[in-house]
Amino acid sequence: MNTALFSEFCNRAAGNGVLFYYSGEFSQNVVHTLGDAVRRRVDACGANGVVRRKVFSAFVEMAQNIVHYAEAANGAGRIGAVAVGLGEEGRFSVLCASPVRADQVERIRSRLDPLRSMTLDQIRQAYREQLRNEAHAEDEVSRGAGLGFLTLAREASEPIEYRITYTSGDHSRAEFYLRAVI
Repeated sequence: MNTALFSEFCNRAAGNGVLFYYSGEFSQNVVHTLGDAVRRRVDACGANGVVRRKVFSAFVEMAQNIVHYAEAANGAGRIGAVAVGLGEEGRFSVLCASPVRADQVERIRSRLDPLRSMTLDQIRQAYREQLRNEAHAEDEVSRGAGLGFLTLAREASEPIEYRITYTSGDHSRAEFYLRAVI
């Protein structure tokens, strides 16, 4: 990349309300450091305490999803991207992107599609039920209690958005994009 392209990238990001952006390898240490930076950026915007907590919570959930579920790149660590933006209407967007194995696409869709049509009360109820659900211990893919997407949906002010695009001709790899508006 040359300086002209980087300048254009920076100008476009600033012009579109991007407050924070990171693309690269993710680890617990990276998430901790990025979380501090996100917190400072959101604080600088004058967001109230509830909004700050929700933005930070959404950011951490997305970053943790990359740490735990992104497909590792050629023996390297988990690679992905996260961004936090502030729209003209004063609402924050938290976004992430990460490579996923194609055999995980339907699993992702089966968790997100129902959330998109639930009311906030239904999301809260599903969250409480998942807290009591012990079956997640038998799940060989999930590394948590199955609360991540529910947490994002609970924090968001509108249905969470996602997109999955295949990045290989044989559909063995896909890129997963997720957005929550706070």
